[in-house]
Amino acid sequence: MGQRHTPSVTRESAANQQMRDQEVLRATKELAAYFKGRRTEREARAALKIIKAFVRDRERRDAKARPPLPDAHAAKRNQASEHPNSSAHAP
Repeated sequence: MGQRHTPSVTRESAANQQMRDQEVLRATKELAAYFKGRRTEREARAALKIIKAFVRDRERRDAKARPPLPDAHAAKRNQASEHPNSSAHAP
């Protein structure tokens, strides 16, 4: 009998994961726009469904097998650039 191979990351699955990450980022922006009064409740509910599906899928995976959150490294860079050294703004 042949050996079973574990599924490896293919170009298709990597592209699919990247597409999901982009969709989650878009949905997050849509939800934020709703709270700023720029989107309807219906659009916010659709965005929330996308985010909840992402979270459910992520919870089902093994903690070691989970990919990083979408754009997590960019968020850290943005926080660092938004809060410059307080000594530079001395009166």
